[in-house]
Amino acid sequence: MNEQIETVPMKTVSGRWVVIGMLAFGVVMTGSIWVYSKIELEPFLPLTKAIEAEFPKTHPRVKGGRPKRQPPLLRIVMDVNFAPEEGDAQVTNIVDRVIALAKQHADLTEYEKVEIHLVHYVPEKNAERIKVERKVSEL
Repeated sequence: MNEQIETVPMKTVSGRWVVIGMLAFGVVMTGSIWVYSKIELEPFLPLTKAIEAEFPKTHPRVKGGRPKRQPPLLRIVMDVNFAPEEGDAQVTNIVDRVIALAKQHADLTEYEKVEIHLVHYVPEKNAERIKVERKVSEL
């Protein structure tokens, strides 16, 4: 009944190896982010810079590819300082200019559709947004 349980001392890792492991993890993660930016974001950098030059403070985000079970599309998201509404002349002007910039700085033959999202962030409320889709064949 009075069995004595022997405890085996736990093996520990020295602090030096913990620090080396943390530094190695940081280097691997930084490298992963760099590779992601080169593979996924760099092809759209000229278009992103052109939109930013044309429309300052819109923080354009450009991404292209094929969503699951959908045709390939080029998606452009921009922040605007007004409430975007369907049929608004300002929205039409922005969309037309962004499409013209996309024709200059991206190979649209790779995509079937272009989506332009205009988003207006309102403090403490839901963002007001509009999505404009155009088929590349109609541009």
